[in-house]
Amino acid sequence: AVIESRKSNAVRTKGGLVHRYSGMIKCADCGAILIAKRRKWNGEEYVEYTCNSHHRYGKQYCSPHRIHESQLDELVNAELLLLLDSIREESQKYDRIVREWQKNKPRYEQRIEQYNDRIKLLREQVQSILMERITDKAHAQIYDEMLAKREAEIADLENRIEDTRRFDAVSMGRSRELKGTAEMLEDILTEPHISNADLRMLVEKVLVHQNEDKSLDVELVFNGAFAPSCTVSIEEEQE
Repeated sequence: AVIESRKSNAVRTKGGLVHRYSGMIKCADCGAILIAKRRKWNGEEYVEYTCNSHHRYGKQYCSPHRIHESQLDELVNAELLLLLDSIREESQKYDRIVREWQKNKPRYEQRIEQYNDRIKLLREQVQSILMERITDKAHAQIYDEMLAKREAEIADLENRIEDTRRFDAVSMGRSRELKGTAEMLEDILTEPHISNADLRMLVEKVLVHQNEDKSLDVELVFNGAFAPSCTVSIEEEQE
């Protein structure tokens, strides 16, 4: 599904082509969407996003929150480079975990054997307690408490055995997943321009807050598989 979604370089609606950040960029102050406008300055054409509340109702309702599409692209690209470094580092951490597990595998197997021996002893105690409870019904509650304690310990030991056995497999799976994500990001970032399809696969939403000095704080919220949100600042509003 991810591969298929990356085939298209355009985002379209029934009305035709839409701008790159349409629908995902919002005003962090009033909650309205930021609408895109094509503008020209000194013969250069660019796309600018502004708060729809300011556009419709004026400055008394909300500030403009003006930001250029090129600025957003630069911010996304910069954050994806940081994300890629973070993913590579985490992948290497899981590689070290797997190597350490393989190195100490005999010790982990010995631990599992100890757990199994303890479980065997506890099951024998359970059988003995059950027999005693049958002949001593007057103290059934005490026996029930003894049984519950041992059954809880058995369940805990069984979980530990499962976790120990699955630890290397889970770590290897996580390492492969991270490497796959890193390779995808590397592929995306080698292109001179992030496609619309890749942008929407990576970024869930963009929130823009305008400060009193007209500088902007831009929060990029990435889709779950990629990263938590991050906030960056733009010193002054672009006219």
